[in-house]
Amino acid sequence: YQRLQSLKKKSRDGEYFKEYTQFMASLLSKGHAEEVPQGTEREGKIWYLPHHGVMHPQKKKLRVVFDCSATFQGFSLNGCLLQGPNLTSSIFGVLTRFRQGKTCFTSDIEAMFYQVRVPEQDRDLLRFLWWPDGNLDKAPKHFRMTVHLFGAS
Repeated sequence: YQRLQSLKKKSRDGEYFKEYTQFMASLLSKGHAEEVPQGTEREGKIWYLPHHGVMHPQKKKLRVVFDCSATFQGFSLNGCLLQGPNLTSSIFGVLTRFRQGKTCFTSDIEAMFYQVRVPEQDRDLLRFLWWPDGNLDKAPKHFRMTVHLFGAS
């Protein structure tokens, strides 16, 4: 809640807050986040993620980052998650194999982590607070991510 209040202070920068609100509206409209269903506000294991905006210096585009490493009473979400093996190929291996074939394909998946759904029973560990429609005059509501977050273990 305290981090959300600091975001409220940044809302004085109209362009920053406008882009932030557009990003959050996009998350909700695409189904990447949802409002916490009524009656489940305090059930089971729950974790709230603070979020903040980061501006890319060259692209001049705001990206909202959910802080999975933020600690509360000595715990963080990343500290409690089990991390699997590192499946990323080494750049040396990729470049060496690249020269073996006659043809090469590359691709870029937009919002790659948002393509991985989180099981419903685990979504309450990815909660966050946000104002409905970005209206600062209303009380913040409880939302939760339905997809995997970049930066989560």
